[in-house]
Amino acid sequence: MTVDVALGPGSSTWERLGQWRFLMVMHRALVLQAAHPAVGAAVAEYSVYNARPWRRLFRTIESLHTYVYGSPAEQRRELARLERLHRRMQGTDGYGRTYDAGDSSSRAWVHLTLFEAVLTMQRLGGEPLSSEETGRFYDEWRRVGRQFGLAEDDLPATPEEFRAYFDHVVAEVLEDNATVRDLLSGSIYRIPPPSGVPIPDLLWAPLRFAVVTAAVQATTATLPAAYRERLRLTPVPGSELAVNGLHLAVRMVADLLPKPWRYLPLAAAALRAAEQPAAALVPESFFGTVLDQSGDGVLRWSDLLAMAREISTHLDLDEKDEDRLHDAFRSWWEQLATATGTPLDGSVTEAAYAVALADRAYPGPADRHRGYGAVAAVVRGLIDRDGNGEVRQDEYTRLLDHSPRRHELIAALRELDHDGDGTVHGDELEQALREFLVGVRDFEAARHLLGRV
Repeated sequence: MTVDVALGPGSSTWERLGQWRFLMVMHRALVLQAAHPAVGAAVAEYSVYNARPWRRLFRTIESLHTYVYGSPAEQRRELARLERLHRRMQGTDGYGRTYDAGDSSSRAWVHLTLFEAVLTMQRLGGEPLSSEETGRFYDEWRRVGRQFGLAEDDLPATPEEFRAYFDHVVAEVLEDNATVRDLLSGSIYRIPPPSGVPIPDLLWAPLRFAVVTAAVQATTATLPAAYRERLRLTPVPGSELAVNGLHLAVRMVADLLPKPWRYLPLAAAALRAAEQPAAALVPESFFGTVLDQSGDGVLRWSDLLAMAREISTHLDLDEKDEDRLHDAFRSWWEQLATATGTPLDGSVTEAAYAVALADRAYPGPADRHRGYGAVAAVVRGLIDRDGNGEVRQDEYTRLLDHSPRRHELIAALRELDHDGDGTVHGDELEQALREFLVGVRDFEAARHLLGRV
């Protein structure tokens, strides 16, 4: 499978698809997708959304954002995974009809409902896309569709043809089925609290009922009229006005936020990585921008220890690996103390650090067994777990699974994936860490790992 030219910052797709506001139209999009006979049958037979609704929701969002905001290697892996998944979703539905969730017509419908969902989000938020912007977004979304394995002829050629296609599918293809009814009035009223959220059942039950009822009513109010009539759904009086008002209010609040805050984590991380210019970093300024973790103007062992603890959190280290990391940082502190003539229990001033640099007492050649070279070597070893000299993206994605800055770190590590094959070479990683630790190269992933971004 080939991947077309990737989208990027400034594209209509990147600007809109990853916003938190998209979640407000996601339930509506899921209902429209499930209403397609093949999709509804496949979900009914193969999906575990009833048992694991939150996992299913977060995995769906992560998958969508991976093939929009991900690197070419991430896109290839995710699209291959989706193709394998869809190939297995086939059978016979309750009416004796054969279905195949991997056929081009059902996949095209799923893909295009997301385009329509963004249009709906913009319209309800009081900022409908102009004809020109709609055309630009649609051209981009067709490109993503080709990445998704859809052929040129599987998708309408223009936004006008899309509208005719959408109206036809709504009027002639979509149906009332068990999956749709479940999404509108069944299992969603049994959703458990999100994992890790300590909320008692006594509080969760009424909160869930209120939120789910509101979501269902919002979906009902905004479904295409022809499909709503087929389901014999009647919106609560005033619900359309309330939905419009809520979307408008959320959009206006979002516009006041810093741009990254408007986006879901993976999208925000991709935007930061692509748009943020590399900060100027020189050895003299490195003392205050990175080393002095406490910000009190001097460098102590406690500052380096804080860095070690931060890395341990990101990599979810066990005691043995924490000890290795601690020893490497201790060796680096001893190197700094010796170079600046500072007692091990003392404080290195910025002036003493500058003198050590000027006199070439520090940093000196990298040594993998002591000083900053040992820190770089140990961190490289903790990331390149199997020691084969290469770290695939799926490896460090799993490694960072418990990191509080997971998405930012994954995006930042792409800096070393020069050929876009999804692999970071261990020697390059270690060299980048060495150069960062002595302040001659900025490396955003290292800033995240050390807790100074």
